[in-house]
Order: sequence, then structure tokens, then C-alpha cells
Amino acid sequence: MRRSLLPVTIALLLLFSLWVRLDYVSGLEVTPVSDMADYDQRAMLLAEKGTFATGDRHGATYRAPGYVMFLAGLYELFGHKYRMIYGVQSLLSVATLFAIYLIGRRLFDVKVALLALFLGVLYVPFIGYAGVLLTESLFLALFCYALYAFLCGAADGKIRWFLLAGALFGLAALTRSIAVSLPLLCIVWLMLQQKTIKLPRPLWGQLLSMLLLMAVVIAPWTIRSSLEQKQFVLVDTTSGLNLLIGNNDYANGYFNENIYSVAAYKTAMAGNKRDAEVDAIMKAGAKTWIVEHPARFADLTWMRLKMHLSAKKDWLSNTYEWNRIALFSENFQIRYQWMLMALGLVGMALAVWRDQRALLPVFCAGYFLCAISVFFVQTRYQLPAMPFVMLLAAYVLREMGKSPRKAVTIFAVVFCLTLWLEELAVQYNVM
Repeated sequence: MRRSLLPVTIALLLLFSLWVRLDYVSGLEVTPVSDMADYDQRAMLLAEKGTFATGDRHGATYRAPGYVMFLAGLYELFGHKYRMIYGVQSLLSVATLFAIYLIGRRLFDVKVALLALFLGVLYVPFIGYAGVLLTESLFLALFCYALYAFLCGAADGKIRWFLLAGALFGLAALTRSIAVSLPLLCIVWLMLQQKTIKLPRPLWGQLLSMLLLMAVVIAPWTIRSSLEQKQFVLVDTTSGLNLLIGNNDYANGYFNENIYSVAAYKTAMAGNKRDAEVDAIMKAGAKTWIVEHPARFADLTWMRLKMHLSAKKDWLSNTYEWNRIALFSENFQIRYQWMLMALGLVGMALAVWRDQRALLPVFCAGYFLCAISVFFVQTRYQLPAMPFVMLLAAYVLREMGKSPRKAVTIFAVVFCLTLWLEELAVQYNVM
């Protein structure tokens, strides 16, 4: 592509993506339910009364505060209007697509970046979640730009990039606590890039500044929550329940109501305990079960990973009318999902074998997919991995374009992996 056409192509893809999102959310008439209703109620409470305290058993520390504050701020500015929220989330979703392009250009080249952007434009869940009151749109934008800022700092050595990365990593962690440890993976990747653990002293200073600023961003909430709960709370108090749901005598990979019969759950919920106490009891119960049943835990985790890789449909697609999305076709999206995952798996293998720069998306995608496989399966939990799966898929497509022989070999492997994922999808029927 001519260099002069590149900005026009990118702009057209992003404008088209924004139009598709706004066209979808403008006609959306769905009352928030489940987790969406909880976020909505917490945000209204914060906007109207200035408090995170819910007065319910699941109090202020149960959820990370980032998305609640995001919603509350928009409610204060524009009123309690869901479509306004969806419009802002549409902008964030399109901004995430551009971040995928920017990361691809930094890590690989313009060809990979543009391919990854195009793959993201066609991915319907990115569009659909712009119209849902859940953390995904905000979290993806924060984390992807944090990663891009880190890459810029690693490339030119300017501390302002590392400080920006630290602030965005902190905000991402306050939105979803799963992001807390990801900057450490970035540092490991940087060591691999420079082929030494003895990084230059100025660079260590910049990396420590990034981590320190991230800690400063998180600290006010940690202090507030720890004082309220009378024990240490880093971000939220949901991990114990999620871990116990996935690891008990009745665990089958999904959420199931047998969790209410588990002894650790009953103990945690008995009496008037603080959220942090409940979380600690459930976490301890899950860890005890894992230690006592290591083989079963390994089997469950492997099964859940396969379920996340092969998930063919999100239950929100019917509730939130994804059939109205201009790019929606259920059969296409199912096979598109499997193709992306298959290409991503090939990309992981190629990166480990021959390209250390490509290890960063491997680390990110692998971290998200492996971390969620320790808990229980919901299709939306795989979404943070998808920008990096797309980068790896684009990387593989570029490699296929280098020679017909390579293209045939990779195509055969991808085809076989796609068939495997289809078999898994039939076996597990993940929704």
C-alpha cells in the first residue's frame, strides 16, 4: 500500500467501525440484568449519594471501582441515559482498534498492524460489548494503551512514556484486578528482548517509576478498602467466590448452583461477615480443595482452557440483539472465532520458535486465557485476550504471504486446528 493511502485506509476503517457501533446502540432497548444491573445500581448510588457503600452483603469492595466511577461520572454529566454510555463505549471500542494497530506497528510492521486492525473491525463481540454495561470496553482501551505506552518507552527510553504506562496500568487494574501483575510480564519480555536480566540502570529506574506510579494510582482505593474491611484488600473481593465456583467437588467448568452446597461457601456466608472475610474463607476453601485434588484441578483447568479456546457463542448475543449489528452473521462469527484462535495458536508457536518480539502478545494472550481457566467459563472472560490473538493471527498471515510453500503448510495446520476447535465446541457447547 502506498504510504499516502495508509492514513486514509486507517481512518475509513475506524469511521466504519464507529458507524457500525453507533448504528447498533442507537436502537438498543435492553434493561440491564445480572452483573450489568449491579454496576448500574452502584454507579447511580455513587453519582447520587457519593458513596460506594451499598448496604448489601456485597458491599463497596466487592467490585473493582474503575468501571463504577466511569459510569457514575457519565451519569453526573449526562443523566441516567444508557445510550449515552453506549455511545462513549463505542468510542472507546474504536480507540481500542486503533491501539491494536499501534501495538502491531511497534512490535512488527505496518502490514501486520493493518491486518490486525482489519481482523478487529470484523470481530462482532468488540461491537456488541460497546452496548453492555460491563467493564470490557473500558478495560480493553486502558490496557491496550498502557501496553502501547510501555512499548514506546522501551523503544525511545523516555520516562514520560513509562509514567503514562504506569498510570494507565493502574487504572486498568482498578477496572479489572486481573491486570495487576501484567506489567511484570512486560518487564520479563523486555529482558528477553535485550537478552539479559541486567538491564541498564537508567532503564531500571524508568521501570520502577512505572511500577511506582501504578501503585500510587491504586493505593487510595487499597487504603480506603483495607480500612473499611479491617484487613488488606488490594482492589476487590470477588476472587475467592470465583475460585471456589471453579474448584470444588461439584465443579464442571461452568457456574452451577451446587456451589451453594459447598461447605466453604456455607461457612463464608453464615453470619454477618465483612466482604474481605467472606472472600478469604472462600479462597482458603478453594485452595484447600486444589491441594487435596491436584489431578482433578489440572483436568478442570485444561478443560476450561479448551472451552475458552472453542467457545462459539456469547449468551449476551441474544439478550442484547447482536443480530441487529450490521456485520453479524452467526455462522460466520462462529467460524471466524475458531479461525482467529487457530491462527493465534500457530502464532504462539512461531513466536516461541523464532521471534522474540512476538512473545509479548503471546504473554498477554496466554496470561488472560490461562488466568481465566483457573476459575470458571464465561465467554466474555476471553475478550481481553482477543486483541493479542488478533496480533498473532496477523503475524501468521504475514508469514503465509512470504512464500507459497509456507502458506500451504500453515494453512494445513490452521485448518486442522479449526477442526479440533469445532470438535471441542460440540463437546462442550460453551455459551
